[in-house]
Amino acid sequence: MTLLSIALLCLLLIFPTLSIEGACNGLRLWSQVVLPTLAPFIICTQMVVALGGVKLLILPFYPLAHALFGLSKSGTYVLLCGLLCGYPLGAKMCSDFLAHGQISRKEADFLLSICNHPSPMFLLGFVRTQLNFIVSPALLLICIYLPILPVSVLSRKFYRCRNSTSAPTTVELKKTDKISIEDAIMSTCETMVIIGGYMMLFSILVMWIQQLTFLPLPVKAMLTGTAEITTGVNQLCTVLPSQKALLPVIATVAFGGLSGIFQTRSVIKKAGLSIRHYTLWKIIHTGCSMIVFIILLLLPLHY
Repeated sequence: MTLLSIALLCLLLIFPTLSIEGACNGLRLWSQVVLPTLAPFIICTQMVVALGGVKLLILPFYPLAHALFGLSKSGTYVLLCGLLCGYPLGAKMCSDFLAHGQISRKEADFLLSICNHPSPMFLLGFVRTQLNFIVSPALLLICIYLPILPVSVLSRKFYRCRNSTSAPTTVELKKTDKISIEDAIMSTCETMVIIGGYMMLFSILVMWIQQLTFLPLPVKAMLTGTAEITTGVNQLCTVLPSQKALLPVIATVAFGGLSGIFQTRSVIKKAGLSIRHYTLWKIIHTGCSMIVFIILLLLPLHY
């Protein structure tokens, strides 16, 4: 990490104009898109917790979540927030609920593998509009969310085997700490600043990637998508011809980009959750999303 930091500093000094442009792009994206859409959701979800509204909100969803994933009521709320609100809220809620004793460590490990995904609003409001042809909303939603089922099966088996080989421990949930609305707002501000910082850094990386003239445009677009999801989707839809862009876009969105992984790391590290495990599950989820897309493509359906 030390050598990497020195290398990045040298690149910033060698390419100051590109670095400034990339930083501006990242901060513009953060301030105009991410901040106004994600921050209110984070504040509201924590207010629901503070005011004791979790049980009431998840009442219609708990039976299904419990049957499919074996989740508690608090775990159901974490999963619901993660699916509806997008990166990295699912991971943050998972970390916060573990820290406040509302879910066990075992459930937090399991939830982290399935609860942190792009929101339907991002898929239908941004990704779908970037594609150069009409694509069914159902196709995008199925490709991104259906793989949660096989990933949950693998995750449950993995953590069951992992726990069985370790020393037996008794998990006791402590009494839930009270969270004030002011605490929720302060926590949200801290989280959004960290997210903005990572978006700025990875937007600079994207600018550097775009300057690699020896690489073909499709390769640069894919590298961009691996680094940062929003710019990557735009580049893939611009460079690749129409329907050929759909599979790489789905893979990019399912993975979430290195920026998304670092954002997730920033919100889970205090709870001691594993970013390595999270990255593994994202890779598996990406593979499953691509398989689902290929299967749907072979079916005689119209999207």
